[in-house]
Amino acid sequence: MKKSIFGAIILGFSTLSVQAQIAAGTKLLSGSIGYSRQKQEQSVSLPGISTMEIKNETAYFTPSVGYFVADNLALGISAGASLNKSQGYYYVNSPYGPTYVPTENKTRSLSGGLFGRYYKFVGEKFALYGQLGGGYQNIYTSGNTANGFPRGADNRQEGFYASLLPGIVFFPTNKLGLELTLRGATYNRLTDKRDTSGSGIEVKNTTSNLDLGFGLNDLNLGISLYLGR
Repeated sequence: MKKSIFGAIILGFSTLSVQAQIAAGTKLLSGSIGYSRQKQEQSVSLPGISTMEIKNETAYFTPSVGYFVADNLALGISAGASLNKSQGYYYVNSPYGPTYVPTENKTRSLSGGLFGRYYKFVGEKFALYGQLGGGYQNIYTSGNTANGFPRGADNRQEGFYASLLPGIVFFPTNKLGLELTLRGATYNRLTDKRDTSGSGIEVKNTTSNLDLGFGLNDLNLGISLYLGR
């Protein structure tokens, strides 16, 4: 009797370990999409400027495709596209009274690269994962003002990035995963080309930065499909 109970326990744990993994040969389709809008209005004390308002809208889409080369280890390619639009206005004091000046800036970002992701299961339905990635990115920003004032500078940046991000995934079914991911740590090295105020003078400079995002505001939701699991 004791041997039968012990055997059942061992069989249960072995079954759990088999279920709680993603086998080699599984295909991964993953992605997230989002939109945000923010409005800011303030009175400023800058010389000649009295009131300022800015509206920001951002939309993004980040798909990825991977293949599990070993149990719980996927390698793949990823892409990203985002568009940010900033509209606003400010008043400039002039001899004829306050002058209304509208502003608009648009930023388009494209990226593509490779990634590796490793899963560590916590039970049958939940898994933690870490993802290491890197690739190329291109960012273009255009800006202008109206009412006879010079337009803002157009700016194009390109270079590479490397990222490390943690996440957790819930599996309501074997083939479907719901992801919650932090922005994590990202290193960017970008070279920009800027046409200053339409003068035709091009300015180049290279910048490097490390971006860390581990707060509640840095959480992103996503969905993933595990084909062949």
